Amino acid sequence: MADNPKISVIMSVFNGEKYLREAIDSILGQTFTDFEFIIVNDGSTDNSLSIIKGYADKRIRLIDNEQNIGLTKSLNRAIKQARGEYIARQDADDISLPNRFEEQIKYFKKNPKVVLLGTGICRIDGNGKILGKTLAIAKPGKSLVKQNQFNHGSTMFKSGVIRELGGYNELFKYCQDYELWLRLAKYYEVRNLPQILYQLRFHDEALRFEKRDEAVLYNLLALRLMRDDIDAEVLKTIKDKGIKSLYSYLTKDERITFHKLFADLHMQQGNLELAKEEYKKVSRLAPFDMGNDIKLIRLYLGRSVMANSYKIYETVRNFYIGLKNWCSK
Repeated sequence: MADNPKISVIMSVFNGEKYLREAIDSILGQTFTDFEFIIVNDGSTDNSLSIIKGYADKRIRLIDNEQNIGLTKSLNRAIKQARGEYIARQDADDISLPNRFEEQIKYFKKNPKVVLLGTGICRIDGNGKILGKTLAIAKPGKSLVKQNQFNHGSTMFKSGVIRELGGYNELFKYCQDYELWLRLAKYYEVRNLPQILYQLRFHDEALRFEKRDEAVLYNLLALRLMRDDIDAEVLKTIKDKGIKSLYSYLTKDERITFHKLFADLHMQQGNLELAKEEYKKVSRLAPFDMGNDIKLIRLYLGRSVMANSYKIYETVRNFYIGLKNWCSK
């Protein structure tokens, strides 16, 4: 393995034995081969560690945490040891398509001012069945402030810039990527490759579905920090009492956003009744929010209507993004 690889791939795994081999194989099978693969075993109690050690590929470097310290701190540990000019993320239950790194490096060479590059994604279930495809907005711009426009696992970024910014904010248990992207976008160009180069897996054990309310609050905290609109007292309260304490400091508009995002996360996992309760809370806060009312009506019409309407929405969204990307060339 080269002492100075072009890319350092960083991946943290905690009890991820079920899909870990697929994730590792998708990296080792890349058409672009000049990389090191830093895998952090974050205190797993299953067979994750033995699976990692079972690979003889010299590009793999193992960091073995004695105890679970969480994704954010594990990624920062990997960043400190990374030797590549670029850092590529990979999640332990997802799959990178074979030409992902090749396409991302090609783009960076043509666009040297860009420091962060994500890709479009294909959503798959636990068995690898395709659930849908989501194109990425090539130039996120102001839309990044409305919502995260990057899929964390698909991203590649310049290591030097990330170190200058201090890496991931360790106050964040969830949405650590969004907070970092917002900081990056303040000073640098951030982009997406529209094409689909990453498969994002949706399954019951996925970390992305744990503690949805906390994830949404971290999302709102990231926006507050980006606007420099949060008191030291509030930050201290969050550190002492946890992220849920932020809710009492939210404005009315932020509470509306909280319940909308919380409902959307329930929808993604098919928890329609829980989603309905959250949309009702939005209605009480904003009685004339037409978009919210439409979502509620769809929910009352049943699961089959929801599934069909989402397919229509996804098709229209991808068409719009494709058109927007073409116009922005």
